[in-house]
Amino acid sequence: MLKLGIYIKAALPALLFFAACSRDQSDVFVPAALAGTAVSDTSSVWHKALFCSPEAADGGSIAVFGGFPETAVLTESLLTADMFDNIDGKLCHDGLADFAGETVTPIFDMVNAPYQGYFDRMNEDYIREVAVKGFLTAVSDRCSSSVFDRSFSASKPSAKLVILSSTILAGFGYMDIVYLVSASARNTGVLNTVNSSVASLFSKAVQASNIGVWASRDIISSGVYGTVFSGIRETYSDKQSPEYRDWAKTSEIVCLSSEEGETPEETVTAFLSSYIDAEYDTPLSGVIVDDLEKAGMVNSLNAVVDSIMVSDAPEDVRYRSVMAPGFRFVSPAECITADSYRWMRKNDRFTHLIAPPQVYGYMTVTSSDVQARSLDSDGMLLDDFKYDRAQDSDIETFCFTPVSQSCFSAVTLERLEALAPETYKRLVYVY
Repeated sequence: MLKLGIYIKAALPALLFFAACSRDQSDVFVPAALAGTAVSDTSSVWHKALFCSPEAADGGSIAVFGGFPETAVLTESLLTADMFDNIDGKLCHDGLADFAGETVTPIFDMVNAPYQGYFDRMNEDYIREVAVKGFLTAVSDRCSSSVFDRSFSASKPSAKLVILSSTILAGFGYMDIVYLVSASARNTGVLNTVNSSVASLFSKAVQASNIGVWASRDIISSGVYGTVFSGIRETYSDKQSPEYRDWAKTSEIVCLSSEEGETPEETVTAFLSSYIDAEYDTPLSGVIVDDLEKAGMVNSLNAVVDSIMVSDAPEDVRYRSVMAPGFRFVSPAECITADSYRWMRKNDRFTHLIAPPQVYGYMTVTSSDVQARSLDSDGMLLDDFKYDRAQDSDIETFCFTPVSQSCFSAVTLERLEALAPETYKRLVYVY
């Protein structure tokens, strides 16, 4: 059983809790109801989206689906990344955007996110339905032009690669999407932040080590990281696998909710102290900073790591004892951007155009069929209605439309500009 440490600072003495890091799940995968409908019900609009939409050619888009902040951060990363040499694919800045000539289509899930509320109502199946609808809309070449459009009259680029930006969607919906891709034999790629970040650290580990995750208690309690880790560890524990490591079976993932410090030094030492206080002594190969809004702080955290590595201070020697060679803090944004580039290159799906990446935005909006009593003053779903919705209902409570500046509040627009300035400039900024 994998261990999970949740470290909580409060006015009272700090407490350390342990729980299973992965949720219970049956050995037999059962597709979500909507996934089954999309595969077998030929009269369903979702079946048509899966089987009747044209396959995305090399000019298809890279779609990013999930909650607003994480989708904004990942879109920005794709638009601005320059990690690889575009000629030979080596890790090297070449001054040309990694996704030059590509089209990125963020799909902001304004209606259904944040997803943690579904756990409180034990309604995780609805998260799976949301993920399925997001994927099917991404691969379709049509969407609604407005909340009143039921005929999907607006055209959109069909996705050749779909990225799930939300940690929760990685655990609740990813397998349903893999099922849809397999059942339809589409040549669509599917990536998620959890698999990318866990696999990145595991593949770079050079000795027996654990993987750390710095995340909120809600994310930790979902069990997503532990479940994904177990699957990846099985690959590295398989003696027939080229990725085999003789120490992989002993490796663990340790999820901690340590408090962010006022400085990078305090943040780094708080996490490492939590790990040591939890009585772990196996070195960490690295720590995943789950919150994508913290992607910008990873460099400053690693600057602290570099200082600890060369320090002779007694406290730093203690921290260094649980830091394996090559230890780094990593953001899922960087990991999945790199995986996206590698997927495109491996499958020869680049447009090979020398031009800045383009971006076209889409969003979920509340359906006109939802009654006013279920909406708040901003026209968004009230929590009691939102999180209690049943899957596989005949009533559509949301639809997908092109991004409209008028649909974003002033606060949301300010947040978009702060999180993703290039994305903001290209989607909503008026020169």
